[in-house]
Amino acid sequence: MDTTTFRILDIASAYLDTPLSINQVTGKIKETYGTAHYANIYTKIHDLQKQSILNLNQTGKSSTIELNFRNYLLTDFLAEMEIKKKIDLLKRKNDLQILFTEMEKQLEVIYSIKSICLADFESNIKLNRIELLFLLKGSDIKLSYQHDTAQIYNELRKLQDKHNLRIDALILNESNFFDLIKTDEINPLKEILPRKTAFFCPQAFWNQIKQITETGIKIKVNENQTNPARISDSDLTYNLARFGYKEFGLTIEQGQRFCIEYIITTLLIQNDARRMLAIPIILAKNGARSNLIIFLTQKYEVSGRLLGLMRITNKIKPTKEIGEAIKLLEILNTKEIPANEKDILQKMRLYNAA
Repeated sequence: MDTTTFRILDIASAYLDTPLSINQVTGKIKETYGTAHYANIYTKIHDLQKQSILNLNQTGKSSTIELNFRNYLLTDFLAEMEIKKKIDLLKRKNDLQILFTEMEKQLEVIYSIKSICLADFESNIKLNRIELLFLLKGSDIKLSYQHDTAQIYNELRKLQDKHNLRIDALILNESNFFDLIKTDEINPLKEILPRKTAFFCPQAFWNQIKQITETGIKIKVNENQTNPARISDSDLTYNLARFGYKEFGLTIEQGQRFCIEYIITTLLIQNDARRMLAIPIILAKNGARSNLIIFLTQKYEVSGRLLGLMRITNKIKPTKEIGEAIKLLEILNTKEIPANEKDILQKMRLYNAA
């Protein structure tokens, strides 16, 4: 794959939900790679249109590009792009080859793994950590999914200890992946997609994206990353009300819609004793995706508080989801921070959640 094609596909695949003009593509390539020549990009885009890899749509006086997922060969082109990204990365970070080799060796017995992506590597490695996105086959066959998730966490913990490198993993099955893609809520998956490298079975990853587009779902990604500590108080109040916890005396205004896992993480980070009592209530009323809440609370180092709250919530109103999350947190050797059972029970009763 020539350099210009690679860069065009890299930009187009990062902005799946945004039609970009040729001028905008040129600007994004320059911003990402340092150089860009409009004439070369213009010619190559029209070349890719002739091959039906890209669609060109007229928008006013400009033409905008989008990936043509109806073309059988597109996923092969995107897989080749991902492989080039991986090779370029490993040339710059040779020590990663050892980690990747060991990871693939230790995980090869887990047949449900469909694809693995590395997320926002350059930013994370400065903090001596990496983020991984696992896509597992199947939907919600609970026992298999739970078992494989637990096994992945176990193997990653061994690698983390051996390489003195923190590894945070978001593990999703196809059903979870689809639900997070189609929701209008801001969530970590939508923020990972524009800045990921699919280093294990990239074609399987892009086939999954293709299958979603074939259902008519418009894939939306978030270019900006959410810091839960910076979610505004008005957005927090709005989302708490959406999930069944309305604070007395507060005016609720329409705000940005965040997934429940982001809201719980925000409350845990703030560590306000009164507001943290909202967590058992919204968990009891709505549930939460165990792997997503674990990913976020591990990443922001508040999983000990979550475990304490979940253990009491599950005692008062047990659910499979909370039980699964507790087991996974225990596998991760989470140090539990105890919560006050009496206060939680009283609050849950007040909100009809017990």
